[in-house]
Amino acid sequence: MLQFDLDSLVSATALSRSPGKYLAKCKEKPLLILKNNEVEGVLLSTEAYRELLEAYELVQDMKLAREIFEQPTDNPEDKDVFEIMREIEEQKDV
Repeated sequence: MLQFDLDSLVSATALSRSPGKYLAKCKEKPLLILKNNEVEGVLLSTEAYRELLEAYELVQDMKLAREIFEQPTDNPEDKDVFEIMREIEEQKDV
């Protein structure tokens, strides 16, 4: 579970008044944006966001790989793994 200290909290009002200050601060660690004392968003550096996207894509690839390997082993059409992956992705896009 992620834990944030009080320095990670910033009100939406403070953010709107001093965006540069908080843009610089988010490069050190993610900031939680509060509105009416409720967390409404997160301010991340571009590097942290990129890492988050890469991790998400890796998890999606792992899920797809699991689906492929859980398929029955019969392969009468002698398709390679990449053909099967494309077919599964096309089925999800429909």
